[in-house]
Amino acid sequence: MGISTKNKMLLAGIMIMMFISYQFSIKKTIDTRREYLQLKSEYQKVNDLPKRLSVLIQKEKHYDSILSQMDMGNTSVQNNLLRIINREAEDKNVKVMAFNKPHVDIQGQNQYYTYSFSLNGNYTDILKVIHPIEQKGNFGEIIHADFQKKKDYRTKKLTLEATIFVQQLR
Repeated sequence: MGISTKNKMLLAGIMIMMFISYQFSIKKTIDTRREYLQLKSEYQKVNDLPKRLSVLIQKEKHYDSILSQMDMGNTSVQNNLLRIINREAEDKNVKVMAFNKPHVDIQGQNQYYTYSFSLNGNYTDILKVIHPIEQKGNFGEIIHADFQKKKDYRTKKLTLEATIFVQQLR
């Protein structure tokens, strides 16, 4: 056997030894380290559960307090909306000219209820009436507000009339 053959066999033996040592020790060490890190993260999640539970309880109390502030009775949404509009309009000296029945639009599994009503009064007072509708109650969002200046020919005065559309997803 020549030196070249011995070197090739030595190199092949070293490669085989490296492969065997990787399979029996290094691979198992890497797998054990990966399992250790996974178990450590699961342990951390389990330890965080009481803290997360207390945060969820606080959020539930906060949301319950918000719902109680919304002043919603057991009647229908339409009656509650009309009650809020009338109360706010009376406080702000705005007239409710019309309150139409809701328009129902079904898109897939969603039902959109669009309530329309007309208010007559001062611009800022009208805005003060419609602001609590969107902010205080769960009536939906105001999707359109149309302001028109109209002339009353009997009194010869200009009045501002607003048509408001409130859309709710159910």
